[in-house]
Amino acid sequence: VYDHFNYFKLPWNSAWTWWLSFFAMDLSYYVFHRAGHELNAFWAAHQAHHSSEDYNLTTALRQGFIQGFFSAIFYLPMAIAIPPSMFFVHAQFNLLYQFWIHTQLIRSLGPLEYILNTPSHHRVHHGRNRYCIDKNYGGTLIIWDRLFGTFQAEKESEPVVYGLTHPLNTWDPIRAQLHHFQHILTRAWSIKGFKNKFWVFFKGPGWAPGKPRQGNIEDIPDVKYPHPQYNSSLPLWATSYVVIHFALSVLYSTSLAFKLKTLSPLHLALGIILTTGSLYSYGILFDKK
Repeated sequence: VYDHFNYFKLPWNSAWTWWLSFFAMDLSYYVFHRAGHELNAFWAAHQAHHSSEDYNLTTALRQGFIQGFFSAIFYLPMAIAIPPSMFFVHAQFNLLYQFWIHTQLIRSLGPLEYILNTPSHHRVHHGRNRYCIDKNYGGTLIIWDRLFGTFQAEKESEPVVYGLTHPLNTWDPIRAQLHHFQHILTRAWSIKGFKNKFWVFFKGPGWAPGKPRQGNIEDIPDVKYPHPQYNSSLPLWATSYVVIHFALSVLYSTSLAFKLKTLSPLHLALGIILTTGSLYSYGILFDKK
C-alpha cells in the first residue's frame, strides 16, 4: 500500500514525522478498538481479551487469534504518509505500553490521568458494571475518549467487576475464542429479514430490531462488587499435572514460533493441532468433564 499510495513523502529522521506517527498510530488504534467493541463481528474476535474475571498482567496476554486478520485495515490509511519502518516501531511501542496498565496495584497517576491511558482508565474498560460498558478505548492516550465522548472515570464508590457481561463459565480455550461467532451465526439464521441478518453482524452486540445500535444498557446485568467468579478446584495431583504440562505446552509453542520460517506446512499444522488439543484438555480437566 505504501509503495502505491504514499502521496506525502515524509523524512523518517524528522522529529515531526515521529510525532505524527505516534498520534496517527494511537488514533488508528482507538478507531480499531472501538470497532472491536461496537461492531458485533469484530467483537466476536476481540471478546476473548475481556473474558478473564481477574485483572492482572496475564489479562494483557489473553488475545483473540482471529483479531489480527482484520485489525490491519484500520492502519492502512497511515501508509499515505508514514514510512513502514516508522509504522512498525510505533505499533510495537503502542502494544508494549498497553501491557503494564493491566494491573490493580496502581490506583492513580495524578495529573497524567488527564492525558494518558492509565491502569485506572483501563480497569473501567475491562469492567462489566453498567457504567463501564463501551468506555475508554484509548491505547496510549486517553484524549481520544475525552474528545469523542467515550471516557469514563473509575468510581471509587462502585468497584469494577471484570469479565464478560454474560460469563462463559468454562475453562475451554476453544469456546473462549469462538463462542460469540457461534452466537452471531445462530442469531443471524433465526432472525427474520435480510437487513436484520446483516445488522446482526455490523451493529452492536446488544442490538435487536427496534433497539438502538448498541442495544439498551438496561439489558446488561446490573452486577455489583463483590460478584462470584467461575472457579473450580482439582486434587493436588491433577493441578500439578496441568501446571507441568501447560509449561511444556508453552515451551513447545515458543519453539514453534522461533522455527516458523524453517517448518514445513504439515509440521506447523501438526504443532498447532497438538498445542490446541493440549490446551483444550487442560480446560476440560478443570471443568471436570
